[in-house]
Amino acid sequence: MGSTNVDGERPPSWKSFLEEGINLCPAPLKEMRDLLKNGDYLSCCQIIKYKLDHEWIPFVEKKFLTPAYQHNPLHEAIFSLDSAIVLTPNFDKIYDNFATRQSNNNQNLKIKKYYDEDIPRALRGNGKQRLILKIHGCIDTPDKLVFTREDYADIRNANANFYKAVDSLIFTHTFIFIGCGMNDPDLALILEQYARSFGAAPPHYVALSGKATPEYKRMLSNNYNLKILNYSASNNHGELLESILKLSELVEQERVKLAQSTLW
Repeated sequence: MGSTNVDGERPPSWKSFLEEGINLCPAPLKEMRDLLKNGDYLSCCQIIKYKLDHEWIPFVEKKFLTPAYQHNPLHEAIFSLDSAIVLTPNFDKIYDNFATRQSNNNQNLKIKKYYDEDIPRALRGNGKQRLILKIHGCIDTPDKLVFTREDYADIRNANANFYKAVDSLIFTHTFIFIGCGMNDPDLALILEQYARSFGAAPPHYVALSGKATPEYKRMLSNNYNLKILNYSASNNHGELLESILKLSELVEQERVKLAQSTLW
């Protein structure tokens, strides 16, 4: 949501997207508004999709593809980490397009979706490859987006092997979650299994703005094996951007040490 297009428009939040969708639907609207009010966004989105029918895909494209949002400084900071693998639940193409341009269309940058059959080969990679794995699909193929409650159920059944691949990444890599809440059913399920299966495993990390109570931190730790990296949301999440840039510097320092020690 930190991105804009040439007209200064920003991508919608979950809530504002659903509110606009509800207003486009034929009556009655009360059920959808009640679901939205109660925070059941997935079910609300499901009913909007049913009601809009053939107008659903044009509506999604209008909100996430047509505006042509541009990357923002946080995208640049994430790219500067030069991570071998980046997972994203976002189905827009903001980061994809930026990374492709920065890589000068290098064939070593691969962008894969959850339904691609060659994901295992892409995950193996090589020393030069960089992978963006879009776990909820891409706006280029809107009929395969994971966006509603039904979509989540379908993908877990039809693409079970994809989740095995993501499980392996969770077990073998350390993740930092940026701009990603813990209300994603897939993410919650994967992390819960990890935390329950390997209680003594190293934690993953999530950057969250605002204050978190000790009880909430304990809940994330016990249920998901997550440690919170707190930051202030003021100045358009400026502290998060500064932190990622600092992390990028530390990564480069560590790479120099690895090169000198040859301890690969």
